[in-house]
Formats: sequence, structure tokens, C-alpha cells
Amino acid sequence: MDRRFLAVVGVFDLLIAGGLALLGPPAHPISFARFALFAAAGVLLVVAGVRESVGLGSTTLRWHVVAGAGYVCFGLAVLANGLSSVLDARGDPYFGGLFALLLAPVMLFMGVDYLRGGVHFDLSTFE
Repeated sequence: MDRRFLAVVGVFDLLIAGGLALLGPPAHPISFARFALFAAAGVLLVVAGVRESVGLGSTTLRWHVVAGAGYVCFGLAVLANGLSSVLDARGDPYFGGLFALLLAPVMLFMGVDYLRGGVHFDLSTFE
């Protein structure tokens, strides 16, 4: 798999954040967190998909560290989305909660593994 696929996932996250922005200003702190986390995940994954490394002060972060941070933000955004759907009395709490329960741990696991340098995932397939 090509590393540029991460940029595609990042654009998808930015589209989600844009859709949330079109719904209006966040009325609840969870709504703001959901928007901010989807936007941060999108930016981080796009950067990881197009850059080999990123300079942060005197430190250079390789692409897999940036991608790991993006996946962690995405997992936290899915958790915030599930939490907001569970707390919202107007909608169906089961779908959002089940979606968050199934997807968020996977994204968080992937993010932490990318941050660690690919202990469980073979990151050389992205090179």
C-alpha cells in the first residue's frame, strides 16, 4: 500500500469536519471536541501522506509518528461522536454508541502502534 493513501484518509476526515462545520456552531463541548479532533486528524494524516518527515522545533518527526497522532485523533473523534449520539435524546443512541465501541479501539490501537514505529503493523509496506 502506498503511503499517499493516508492523505486520502485525511481528506475524508477533513470532509467530515467540514460537514460538521456546515451544521452550525458547536452547541456543546463534545461537539466542539468532535469537530476539532476530526480536523486535526485530517491535517495530520494528509501531512503524513505527503511528507517523509516534519520538523517540530529541533525535533524531526517521521511520517509514521505524524500518522499515529492522526489515527489517535481520529479514534478520539469517533469516541466523541459516539458519546454525543448516546447523550442526544433525539437520535438513536445504539448505532452511534456501537459504531464508537467497534471502530474507536481499532483506530486508537493503530495510532499507538504507528507512534511506536510499527510493532504490530509492517510500516515498510508504506515506504
